[in-house]
Amino acid sequence: MRNLEVLPSDIRSTRTIDGAWVGIAHWSEEEGRHWNSTIRRLTDADWHDQIRGMHSLGMDTVVIQESFRNQEYYGRNRISSTGYKGLAYYPSELFPGRAQVNAHDAIEAVLSEADRLQMNVFLGVGMYAWFDFSKDSLDWHKKVAQELWHRYGHHPSFYGWYVSEETYGSLIPDQGESVKDRYRQEVITFFREFQAFCRQLAPEKPIMLAPNAHGMLKSQDVWPVVLAHLDIVCPFAFHRMPEGDITGEQSAQIWQAMCDKAQAHLWMDMEAFLFEGVALIPRPIGGLIQDLQRFPNFEKILCYQYSGIFNSPKARVQPGGSPTVVLYRDYLAYRQARNQEN
Repeated sequence: MRNLEVLPSDIRSTRTIDGAWVGIAHWSEEEGRHWNSTIRRLTDADWHDQIRGMHSLGMDTVVIQESFRNQEYYGRNRISSTGYKGLAYYPSELFPGRAQVNAHDAIEAVLSEADRLQMNVFLGVGMYAWFDFSKDSLDWHKKVAQELWHRYGHHPSFYGWYVSEETYGSLIPDQGESVKDRYRQEVITFFREFQAFCRQLAPEKPIMLAPNAHGMLKSQDVWPVVLAHLDIVCPFAFHRMPEGDITGEQSAQIWQAMCDKAQAHLWMDMEAFLFEGVALIPRPIGGLIQDLQRFPNFEKILCYQYSGIFNSPKARVQPGGSPTVVLYRDYLAYRQARNQEN
């Protein structure tokens, strides 16, 4: 039993970061250039350390980005004919390949430390292939979810399921308008059937997806059908809308209206990074505060990501080095100031 304090407010957001993604290794060596090799060397004990760092910032919701690494894409993979060749971040009995990381079972390490600290963890069911919600992907997700549940379902911190594949807010794949209708039907079918399957395993655990916030004028009539079978949607990139698109605020309003219609929960995936060329680096605290002030009506704000972007000065290993400690300290100071205001 956990005690919750309810405070009066005219907005949903606490204007603080409620949690963050962690990647056991980043999917892109180019994006993770400054820290991915270090993250791969983290031990199970180091992952305990990472979770303690999150907790000390009040980031008590952990989203494990993916449980398998497989760099394939929708419409361009041949998994159905060649078989699934992804590499697991845990000792999977379904697929023998193991990702090159030092930790024996980083997922277990994250969950066990989150248990101790009374945190919540979403397990990433993926990666089958980016943006892929085909029948083969659905079958794969069911098998992996079942194995994850049997292996980790006893953990009190296991809060919900995160579908790793992501998608565009427009619900138009890279192949364009010609396959739009088929793709959208695949997405609808995927979440209807995957939600029903997960409800059989654990009726109380929500399912979450993180699409981007772009192109919403093209899809606002379709998303409510998807959201009828998706408990939490956590869109990202409101602060960097494409030229010619609507504003981030307008996109947020559309998302809220759709979630209200479908009785789904709207969270925000706030980007805590900037691009240095292709590589991800910590975003200055001013940008985070700007987003927290600019978008006040999300139930929860999670950030992408903790791994390689934030580090406690107490951490034995600090992937990403001193800039990550600077952002950690800056955000901690901001959070402490917010707590004093309240």
